Amino acid sequence: MESINGDKIQKTLVTPGIGGQPTFSSGTKVSFHFITRIVGSNCVIDNSYKWPKHMEMVLGKKFKLEVWEIILKSMREGEISKFIVNKSLVASYPFISKTLRDAGRTSNPTTSHCCTAQLQKNGTGYDDLNDLLADPADLEFTLELLKVEEPGTFEKETWLLDENEKRNTIPELKEAGNELYNKGLYKEAEEKYMLALGFLEQIMMKLKPREDEWNELNKIKTPLLLNLAQCKLISKEYYQVIEHCTTILNEDPDNAKALFKRGKANLSVWKMNEAREDLKRLSSLEPRMQVSVNQLMCQINEAIKKKDDEDRQKLRGKLF
Repeated sequence: MESINGDKIQKTLVTPGIGGQPTFSSGTKVSFHFITRIVGSNCVIDNSYKWPKHMEMVLGKKFKLEVWEIILKSMREGEISKFIVNKSLVASYPFISKTLRDAGRTSNPTTSHCCTAQLQKNGTGYDDLNDLLADPADLEFTLELLKVEEPGTFEKETWLLDENEKRNTIPELKEAGNELYNKGLYKEAEEKYMLALGFLEQIMMKLKPREDEWNELNKIKTPLLLNLAQCKLISKEYYQVIEHCTTILNEDPDNAKALFKRGKANLSVWKMNEAREDLKRLSSLEPRMQVSVNQLMCQINEAIKKKDDEDRQKLRGKLF
C-alpha cells in the first residue's frame, strides 16, 4: 500500500499499467472508469462501468473533486488501482455524483438544479447521497485509467475553448453548417449555426455595444442568423424564424433576406398584416424580388378570402 498526500490517500495497485509514467501536464485529457464505495461497507455509490460512456476529464481545469486529479496522476495507462481517501478530501463528492446523475450518466431519477447551499439544506434528491451528506465517510475509489491524451492531440470540447479559439472556430462552424445544409441535413446544419452564434454571443457580451469590434462581430452574426432562420423555416418553426429575423431587422431594418423570411413566417402563422408590411417594405427595397413578393401577396389574399368564405358558411349554418 502506498501513501499519497500524507496519509490521507492510500493506494493499492490491482493491475499494473503499461508504458512509462505520463507527464500529466495541464490540459492533458484522461479517460477512466471508476467505482465509488463507502469504506467499511459493500455499498456502491457509483459505477461508471454501468454508464453509457466512461468518464473524461481535462487536468488543470479546476474539476470540483481535486482529489481525482491527484490520484489519476499516480497511475499509468491501463492501470487499475484502489484508493482509500479521507473524508476531508471528498466532502464535495455528493454534489459531483448528483451532477453526473442529473446529466444522464445513470438511470437514476433526476431532480432540478440547485446551488450547493440549497443542496445542503434541501438534499440532493438521492437518498444515498443525502446519507453521505449527513454522515460524511472515507471513500474507496477503484479507478481504471483507460487513456491519456497530451494537450494538442485531441479535439477539445467546446467548453474548453478559450476566446481566441472560439473566434477562429466560428467561420469553420458556419462552413460546416453550409455543407450540411447543401446535403439536406437541416437539423445538423442548425446545430452548427447555433453553436457558432453561441460563441459569438459569449464574446460580444464582454464588449461595449456599437464599438468597432462589437460592430464587426455583429456583421458576422447576421448571416448566421439568416442561415438559422432558413433552417427553422424548412422545419416549420415559424415563431423562431420571426424571432431571428426580427433580431436582424432591429439592427438592419433594410435587410431584404430577413424581411422575406419573416414575411413568409408571418403568413404561415396567420399574421397577415405583419406579413403584408414586411412584403411591402421588401418590394420598395428590392424591385428584383417583385415576382416573389407578388406570389406571397397572392397567397395572403387567397388565404384571407378562403377564411372569409368559411366564416360566411358557418354563419349561414347558424341562421334560422
